Amino acid sequence: MKTPVHSIPGKMDTYWIQDVHAILDQWTTYVVPLADFKEAVLVKGLNYAKSHLGKAWIVDSSTAKGAFSGEIQDFIGADLFPAFAKAGIKYFITILPKESAVTRMTVKNYSSKVGPSGIKLVEVNSVDDAIEWLKQNK
Repeated sequence: MKTPVHSIPGKMDTYWIQDVHAILDQWTTYVVPLADFKEAVLVKGLNYAKSHLGKAWIVDSSTAKGAFSGEIQDFIGADLFPAFAKAGIKYFITILPKESAVTRMTVKNYSSKVGPSGIKLVEVNSVDDAIEWLKQNK
């Protein structure tokens, strides 16, 4: 069951999946201002994950279009992944876009920055696959 946590209307919805202690971000576009990104992910999502003992972050980009700005990409590597690690997030799970090559490159770029934070990167094909992977890797 998904519990709504936050939304950037028309761009991204954030949910909590209790049975696997994971945040799920479902993106429809990566064209978003840095301030909205920070509010959604670093403030709302991360605080919710911390207060509920989150261990994983799932990013569903399967229908997403566009690319994050360089500013957001830099923020993810320098600030966001270290904050995830400090909060106890152990797994960063991505679901690549099915159609947009530009968005696929964006996901690959920011996902490559997870390693230095000590978080395990997992790539799967669907949200169901991500949940199943987490159930098998508790």
